[in-house]
Amino acid sequence: MKMSKTKSWIFLIIAVIAEVIATTSLKISLGEISGYFIMGLFITVSYYFMGLCIRIIPVGVAYSIWEALGLCLIAIIGIFVFKEKLNLYQTIGIFLAIIGIILINIGQKE
Repeated sequence: MKMSKTKSWIFLIIAVIAEVIATTSLKISLGEISGYFIMGLFITVSYYFMGLCIRIIPVGVAYSIWEALGLCLIAIIGIFVFKEKLNLYQTIGIFLAIIGIILINIGQKE
């Protein structure tokens, strides 16, 4: 199967979104068995699309973007959905993760 670079980036975004849904489902379910089922399903989807995207995107780049974007999105969900607070160090860490994503993408284009 021939895959374009654009398609591989779309697969990476799907992997990130699936991972965020998986993690969020655990918080929503409060440890109920249904949360584990949903988490397992979406983690499987996430890894499937991650496997597809690394056919084109280098695995180190894909994994670091997957982790950093997932971290940022889950933190945002925590703040706005679950009313969680971030301290200064956590906020700086997320900011640095965003800078890392930008630098990885810049490095990818060289």
